[in-house]
Amino acid sequence: MSNPAAHVAAADGPDAPGRAYGRTLITWLGAFALWTAIALVFATQLYFAGLPWAQALSWTLPRWYSWGLVTPAVFWLDRRLAASSSLPVRVALHVPLGAVWTTITILLRLAARPVRGAVLPNDFGAYFLDRFYSDLPIYAVIAGVSFARQYAAQVRRSTREAHELALRTTDLEKRLVESRLQSLRAQLHPHFLFNALNTISAFTESNSRLARQLMAQLGDLLRASLDHTARPLVTLGEELTFLDDFLAIETARFEGRLHVSVRAGDEVLPLLVPSFLLQPIVENAIRHGVGPRLSGGRIEVTATRDDIALTIRVRDDGVGLPAGWRFERDAGIGLKNVAARLEHLFGPRGRLSLVPLAPAGIEVRIELPCSATAGAIRPAVLATSDTTV
Repeated sequence: MSNPAAHVAAADGPDAPGRAYGRTLITWLGAFALWTAIALVFATQLYFAGLPWAQALSWTLPRWYSWGLVTPAVFWLDRRLAASSSLPVRVALHVPLGAVWTTITILLRLAARPVRGAVLPNDFGAYFLDRFYSDLPIYAVIAGVSFARQYAAQVRRSTREAHELALRTTDLEKRLVESRLQSLRAQLHPHFLFNALNTISAFTESNSRLARQLMAQLGDLLRASLDHTARPLVTLGEELTFLDDFLAIETARFEGRLHVSVRAGDEVLPLLVPSFLLQPIVENAIRHGVGPRLSGGRIEVTATRDDIALTIRVRDDGVGLPAGWRFERDAGIGLKNVAARLEHLFGPRGRLSLVPLAPAGIEVRIELPCSATAGAIRPAVLATSDTTV
């Protein structure tokens, strides 16, 4: 097995100085080619003006090579000024610096005259002034390039930092949403478990055989709930199967007074929905809707889709909502958690609404964006049949 540390060491090992040297060499060769090209351009102008080519080169090459020699120093000093001075101070300091660097390039050209076989000027003052005023704009251009490089680097750095900040913010938001969803799902478990155990305890003394059977069914349901907990989204087929397991426990409590009809076509079973979506809503309809009625009642669960949305309706013909009922104030844990999870997972595209029915009962309507299929689906017993509970 390869050692990652060895790869890192190799990347920063003996070859690293060689690569750094190669980059430096390429940079210097590129700078040399640039200044040579500039000198050739001006030499070409002199040549077409009637000056011999050799003499044109002897005039232009020393001038532009001298500026090429001092340009790295100009860039370095400007970086120091940018780090320690404000923009107005930085610009003001470039005025005397321009005079100094221009003087240095003129002195370099004077030193090169004997090397290329030219005599020194008779009037050093006239020679200096003639070249000073013509070369000072060159310094201004070099300083401007340095300004542009500094601002470009600052923009790249700001863009990179903004991108990294956005990534960190997105990651934190994702972790916060995941934590919130885990908390919401965790709140359902004790609530659901309490109701199931309460149902079983009611038969412990009066019908111990039925109590043992219900405990076995509760174990199956808890194993399925563990699988649901590991995933924020499950297929609608899996959710309906989980709902069927839940209703198998509820049947013992209502002894035929509750009728549940679940209808969902094959085309909607592979669609993804939040785990533990239907159980708290159906439980709420049983407990607060048809449960208080001595004659029981009926609950209908239907799932349909169009091009963009999956719509799930849970209707009951129970006692309905009391006067003045408000979701924010009066809804229970189950409904509030479902609404919160829909908002976290789907934003404005996930909606939960309650609609009063006539003459009695309510409809809980859930709208979700249609999601992709998720492979194999466990059979949903309730998906295509009427079940009497």
